[in-house]
Amino acid sequence: MDEFNERMSKIEEIDPHVKSYLYDIGYHRWSRVHAAVNKTWTMTSNIAESLNAVTKYARELPIFDLLEYMRTLLERWTKEKLLKAKGTFTYLGYKFNKELEKSSTSSQKLRVRASTNLIYTVIDGVKWYIVCLENKKCTCGQFQLNELPCAHALAALRDKNEGYENYCSPYYTRESLLRTYEIPVNPLPDESKWNVPQHISYEVVKPPTGEKKQPGRPQKERYKTYDELKSKKYKVSCENCGGEGHNKRSCKNAPKKKISCS
Repeated sequence: MDEFNERMSKIEEIDPHVKSYLYDIGYHRWSRVHAAVNKTWTMTSNIAESLNAVTKYARELPIFDLLEYMRTLLERWTKEKLLKAKGTFTYLGYKFNKELEKSSTSSQKLRVRASTNLIYTVIDGVKWYIVCLENKKCTCGQFQLNELPCAHALAALRDKNEGYENYCSPYYTRESLLRTYEIPVNPLPDESKWNVPQHISYEVVKPPTGEKKQPGRPQKERYKTYDELKSKKYKVSCENCGGEGHNKRSCKNAPKKKISCS
């Protein structure tokens, strides 16, 4: 909450109208700390985003070939994820274990004062935070928001000489990862071995009618957000000189054409 208020104050300094606009929308609609339900810290649209990126050219294939391409793709992804989960030897998955290690490092410098066996005051410099291990809460908000012990909770657990395993979401564990990918994407037999019902084999699928073709080249990639366009990954580069920020049409470093006199 402190971090949220600090950032909103900075927004207000830049433009008060922006803060009013965000307030009118409702903080609970877009802010994790004000959300009525618990939300993860991962920003994602859909798994379709991943599929769109790798099926850019496969989408031009006939429908059967496209579906088979996507089936084999998911088959390979599932196998790779399962092998990665089997190769994890920590209680939590790789991503969450890394987050926990980061919090554990930060917790080393914190001072702890126990009120009861389950309630602690954790002193971080000039600030102090209240940790309730029974309800898995900390006044910093991260413990209950991430469902993973924050640095203050880890300091309290260290003072109590107790492990973190009972204070993490079960979805973050290695066992959950293994269960997620234990159902394989089964392979298909050769087409000659298929048992297709007669009423389906006789059906003729015709192209859609009445749809007007839109002018211009069809859009293959999704429209990128402002943040993506600003990042290095999506910077425009020039084919002539290799520089960034312009293309070959607007390149000023391109070699000039020689004019020959006859």
